[in-house]
Amino acid sequence: MEAVLLQALSEHRRADVRAAVCAVETARLPVPTARFRALAETALRMVVEEVLAASGRALLAVGDGYLSGYDDTVRQRLAVEGIGVLPREDRAVLTLVMLLSVAVPRSEGRVLPQTLWTQGIPVSRERLKQSSVADGVVDAALSRLAGADLVRRSAGSGVVLGPQFLRLTPAVQTALFEQLVLLAEPTGALAESIMRRCAQTASSTQDQEDLGVR
Repeated sequence: MEAVLLQALSEHRRADVRAAVCAVETARLPVPTARFRALAETALRMVVEEVLAASGRALLAVGDGYLSGYDDTVRQRLAVEGIGVLPREDRAVLTLVMLLSVAVPRSEGRVLPQTLWTQGIPVSRERLKQSSVADGVVDAALSRLAGADLVRRSAGSGVVLGPQFLRLTPAVQTALFEQLVLLAEPTGALAESIMRRCAQTASSTQDQEDLGVR
C-alpha cells in the first residue's frame, strides 16, 4: 500500500507523522495525544493511519492516547500461519490470568466494562497454582509471559495483564471477552446472549453462501 497522503505533505509535516508513527509503534503505554502534532490534528492523524496501514498495522485509541497494533486481517493471517502463537502451557496460564483478573471481576461488577484490560484485579501466584496447571508450569509460563509484556506484576504481589493487551483492536477485545464469558459462566444470561447472536450470525452467513453471495 502506497502512502499517498504522506507524499503530499511538506517535509516538516512528514517528519511530524514519522515521529508519531515511531512513538505509537515503540511506546509501552499509550502515547498522549497532545505530545505529537500528528496525533492531535485530525488531518495528520489520517496520514499516520495510512502509514501504519501500509505495513498491516492500525492506529488504536487507548484511553487518552494512542498505540498501534496489527489490523484484524493481518492478525488472522498470522494466527493461521502459526506466527506469534503462544505455547499451550503459556496460553493456559494467560487464560487463567484473564479470567481471574478481568472476566470474573467484570461479571461480578468489580471491574467496569470500560476499564482497560491492564487494570484488572491482581491475581496471586498462589491463586493461579490452585488450578489444574502444575506449579512449575505456572512459574515458568509467567516468566515468559512477563518477558513478552503479556502479564506484569501489580504494585502488590499479584499479576495483571500486561501492556500488549492495549494493542488489541476493538474487534479482538470484544471477541476475546466473549470467549472468556463463555468459559467462565457458560450458563449465564450474557453467555446465552452471545451464543444466540453467534448462531444468528452463522445462520446469516450460511444463507448468503447458499445464495452465492460472497
